[in-house]
Amino acid sequence: MLPWAKALVDKRALTNYSDDLEARCMPGGPPRSAPYHYQIVQTPQLVLVLFEGNIHSYRQYFVNSDHPTNLKPTWYGDSRARWEGDTLVVDTVGLNDKSWLDMPGHPHTDQMHVIERFRRRDFGNLEIQNIVEDPGAYTKPWVTNRVSTLETAIEMSEYVCNENNLDPEHLDFAPPNKSASPENKNVTRTGVNPPPAKRAPGAPSGPTPRMPGGKVDFSGVWVLAGSPNLPSDPGYQPAALKIYQERKANPSLDPERYCLPDGVARVNALPYKFVQTPTLLTVLPEGNTRAFRRIFLDGRDHSKQLDPGDSWTGDPTGSWDGDTLVVDIAGVNDKSWLDATGRPHSEQLHAVERYRRPDLGHMRVDYTLEDPRAFTKPYSFSRNFTLAQGLELEEYICQEQLTGPYPSHRSQAPQ
Repeated sequence: MLPWAKALVDKRALTNYSDDLEARCMPGGPPRSAPYHYQIVQTPQLVLVLFEGNIHSYRQYFVNSDHPTNLKPTWYGDSRARWEGDTLVVDTVGLNDKSWLDMPGHPHTDQMHVIERFRRRDFGNLEIQNIVEDPGAYTKPWVTNRVSTLETAIEMSEYVCNENNLDPEHLDFAPPNKSASPENKNVTRTGVNPPPAKRAPGAPSGPTPRMPGGKVDFSGVWVLAGSPNLPSDPGYQPAALKIYQERKANPSLDPERYCLPDGVARVNALPYKFVQTPTLLTVLPEGNTRAFRRIFLDGRDHSKQLDPGDSWTGDPTGSWDGDTLVVDIAGVNDKSWLDATGRPHSEQLHAVERYRRPDLGHMRVDYTLEDPRAFTKPYSFSRNFTLAQGLELEEYICQEQLTGPYPSHRSQAPQ
């Protein structure tokens, strides 16, 4: 370490690492490894790493392509991969200097260049070598090695860091801001304003893409065409209607404004990326919490271990009805809003999404929501999305803009 870096590591130790940004639900950044499960999803052009822990987010490794020029520094940087025999070599640049390299608090600068080498030496063991080059913080490259073990009987859970991060002020993370200071607890919090919407581009023309084997391929970056809000009100039971009226009068209580997941059926106006394999459809959001969705296409039933009070996005399983992908979702909690106006639901919500891609440039999703505790009858509506060819997801970190404590998001759904 250069002297400034050594002094900073020593200082962080004296404060018991209390300024670790990962404790504020900020990204860990490469090459930091959290003690949680992760899943690797691989296609010929892209390798995804889906994280259970930290902010339940993802990294993308683009295979056989070059770094773009004029990169804006981000938490995860820009990662490009290539094959050297059976070793996947991932080259990452364009990193900001905010993250820690590990829990002891080793720092880095925006000059950092990370090379990760992945080698699966046998079925159950993945060797990972990290090479950190940062002339702004270290006198020479720093090499570390670790091994990850395959888990065949464990599925990743939904971990929502922000749900437990109830008092960021106590951690002295909020920027200097009168409304965010501990002396101003009675100041109204309004959370994070949503980022500007991205307009749907002109739809490209062409036939519907298909996977090997003939199934429709939904892969691509999609932008919502139209409003993200529900087109009308569901028929509400009296208790749910009361909650809806209270929420409309207090829009600042929207969980999305406090970097909590959108939940089932709600979308936002930033792009979504679909990555499809024969057994899994992964949905990567640019906005909200960057928390991915996994739609299982391997024929599994809903998990027998579903805890309705424990999941914002539920348990989605997919099946095919001709060229339509039918996604069945159960096991959701009652904490999310169905849209920004505050439309509620209960833990009895059962959602069915029907995905269709009639041509290259368009995707339609038909929704049916059933919730006997909150609705008087099933509620159906549709949304349309446009393929954004040439567009890639940007890094949007909601938590980075959040100051002040979260309002209570205990259950408000009808009991």
